[in-house]
Amino acid sequence: MLAADKLELTSLIKKNATALKGKELELNQSNFEAVGTQAAVLAGFAVCMLAKIDVPDSINPVLMALYYAFAVVNLMGNLACVSVVASVNILGTSLGLRGPDGSMRQAADGMHQQRTRIFWCFGTAMVSCSGAVITLAWIKMQPFAALACSAILFWGLVSGAKGALQMKIAFRYRDHEAVKVDDMLSSDTVGTEAFVKQLGVDCDTLAQHLGTEGTNANRSQRKDMCLV
Repeated sequence: MLAADKLELTSLIKKNATALKGKELELNQSNFEAVGTQAAVLAGFAVCMLAKIDVPDSINPVLMALYYAFAVVNLMGNLACVSVVASVNILGTSLGLRGPDGSMRQAADGMHQQRTRIFWCFGTAMVSCSGAVITLAWIKMQPFAALACSAILFWGLVSGAKGALQMKIAFRYRDHEAVKVDDMLSSDTVGTEAFVKQLGVDCDTLAQHLGTEGTNANRSQRKDMCLV
């Protein structure tokens, strides 16, 4: 009987830990979907840059080559972002839900590690899109108008990069500060009392599971530690 109760408690702890990892997986999935949606829209704009823009033959070949290079990099960056997001979301969620024991943790950690690659692809596409628009301004506009538009676009690009950097610093945390399932029982955020509440187990049952062979005094001490 005690062995069965101990197994039940262990299973309950494991279930709660897996549920926490499931929330992390869902968070990564929703974030990646937001980035992937924007990248898909920008990929459509990149195709229009290559197919719909008519460049006069009298334009400097260097400007034309630069424009098309920016447009192609923009397209490939967005397509790479979309493909990585689709692969990570599909394969990661499949592993977490249908994989063997411990797959939820592996899937959540793996998706978290792919954030840098996805953001770099998206950032590269954004910079290339801005570069293509600046080059197009010099192709289609007079020098004064092209200079003004380039200054505005460059200012917007720098402001966006600066804002992203500030947000990264504001919301930055170190890896050892992140909440992990392994140290849940000893974490300051989820202490012993809060964890007992999550388990839904009364103190008498928990005291039996922790050690039924102890003395009455030790058992009372365990109960006092569980009181809320």
